Amino acid sequence: MSTLRLAVIGAGVVGRSHAQRIAGASFCSLAGICDNDPNRRNVATEHNSGFYADTDILLQQESPDGVIIATPNASHGRLASECLARGVPVLVEKPISDLLESAHDIVTASDQAGVPVLVGHHRRHSTAVRRTKQLLENHAIGELIALSLMWALKKPDDYFDVDWRSRPPGGGPVLINLIHELDTLRFLCGEIDRVYAQASSQTRQLEVEDTVSISLSLRSGVIATLLACDSTPSPWSYEATTHENPLYFESTENCYHFLGTEGGLAFPRLEIWRHDDPSAVGWQHPLTRHTEEIGTRDPLDTQLEHFCDVIRGDVQPLVDARDATRSLAVAHAVLESIQTQQPVTVVP
Repeated sequence: MSTLRLAVIGAGVVGRSHAQRIAGASFCSLAGICDNDPNRRNVATEHNSGFYADTDILLQQESPDGVIIATPNASHGRLASECLARGVPVLVEKPISDLLESAHDIVTASDQAGVPVLVGHHRRHSTAVRRTKQLLENHAIGELIALSLMWALKKPDDYFDVDWRSRPPGGGPVLINLIHELDTLRFLCGEIDRVYAQASSQTRQLEVEDTVSISLSLRSGVIATLLACDSTPSPWSYEATTHENPLYFESTENCYHFLGTEGGLAFPRLEIWRHDDPSAVGWQHPLTRHTEEIGTRDPLDTQLEHFCDVIRGDVQPLVDARDATRSLAVAHAVLESIQTQQPVTVVP
């Protein structure tokens, strides 16, 4: 199997993480780093690769097999289109873009060029997420009725020193963080048809929200709630509970709860609560907890391998541009509902 040469556009925190993974992998190598900030040249130096301030020059001189785009959301559309026009497959960090119009442009560019796009909703590669999907599809808790998701943590104040994170349209936890929860919800439970959301910026006093409450109606008839806050110390976030990101402290709590006709499922501990005796069902009878034991692997490593398989044409993208645009549409429906204070139907 040939070693693929991958380039990274954007050498911020996420881009550096991608570059490190590529450099440490046996099936791909780092072709170059592109960033308009010359102070980030050290990322390329660290991995002994070329550094470029211009995407076009990077593509011309390095001719990479694939490109990972890890820049601010508003630039995703332009950069992806440049790569696709040259026949280069891309992995675009989530969300696919800040605006739906730009996301649709990426879909069109991919279709016209016949070149694949993978979008970095990396949680779909998580062992725990994929096992949860299997359990739900196998009716381990009966027919799904409802679910509740919580994402709560305290972002450090210096997180907002990066200007775009505190201003619309790309800033705020809905597009930066909750896009993950919304995409994971779609992956596990199906399409979301309608949302009603309320938000507050009272704690941080920024232009963007810091606390959000969302009610969601799924096409299947399942209903869901999502409560999020980025300004509270809490053990109830995906990052803390799954232990997938070493930058976060580790919690033994759960952050998602699924309710079915025959029991409940808590994620990510994968605890199933149910009545084992079918003749003794109801609130007066005790529940038994069953815990699923699964192996763990960093989903970003799995995603990188998957991207290389996509480049080779061995598999279709797990999250292509059209799929990721649907998740972005849900996030925009949430933002619209916050502004109008009305329920909003999701239109991809």
